[in-house]
Amino acid sequence: MNYKQQLEVVKGLFIPPSTEMRIDCPFCTNKNTFLINTLNNGLSWYCFHASCKAKGKYQGDKNMEYVQDTFKKNVDKTSTTFIVPDSFKVVTTNEKAQRYLHKNNCWESWAWLRADIKYDVRQDRVVFLIKDKTTGRHTGAVGRGLNKNVYPKWFMYGSKEVPFKCGECEDAVIVEDCASACAVSNVLTGISLMGTALMEEHKKYLKPYKNLYIALDRDATAKSYEIAKELRSEGFKNIIVKPLTDDLKYYNTDEIKEMFYGR
Repeated sequence: MNYKQQLEVVKGLFIPPSTEMRIDCPFCTNKNTFLINTLNNGLSWYCFHASCKAKGKYQGDKNMEYVQDTFKKNVDKTSTTFIVPDSFKVVTTNEKAQRYLHKNNCWESWAWLRADIKYDVRQDRVVFLIKDKTTGRHTGAVGRGLNKNVYPKWFMYGSKEVPFKCGECEDAVIVEDCASACAVSNVLTGISLMGTALMEEHKKYLKPYKNLYIALDRDATAKSYEIAKELRSEGFKNIIVKPLTDDLKYYNTDEIKEMFYGR
């Protein structure tokens, strides 16, 4: 499939602006291998699967609406508060949502109020609410679809300028998805980038920790080392890359303790 054909398919996914997410590849159909980015009024896509050649970039027009929106964000990024939709309900009202939390080791973080997790009845998603601890305001949310007909699998509500954080431990680990951040929170503070891109706005949230691990999913190990290099170049002295054989959300507390601390 040539570039023009790929572009039409990718545009047809209707990914919201200012979003980066991993989804199932629409070209080779492999699970969670397709990275799509709509930041800065552009569009880029890449499939990590070895047999798939899908990749490309497209830059949209910087029209007046884009310029005004960018200017407004730069003037005051904290002026707007994310309004939690009425469709977000208590997560225990849906059996599929509860199963997802148990299967992905998130239940305890929700039960102990480390994570604010809801169920979106309109989109059939488990939703992880993002809060800026410095202001106490919700800045967005990330929803994970609960059936194969919900597309894209991961959906960003609001802004992703504040990372999702779960836990209050002295060491932290940077991960891709919110479920993994919840799964590690008995042992380390989990910080989810909600993708593989470290935004400039994220960096101020990474400073208080004794050790800062980077443990993106296995197929993004190279990206982990890129982020480590970037942070070290900006003065971070406590960066440790932790290559994975599987997503952290599939490990229980004892396994995570063994993985990071050998106990």
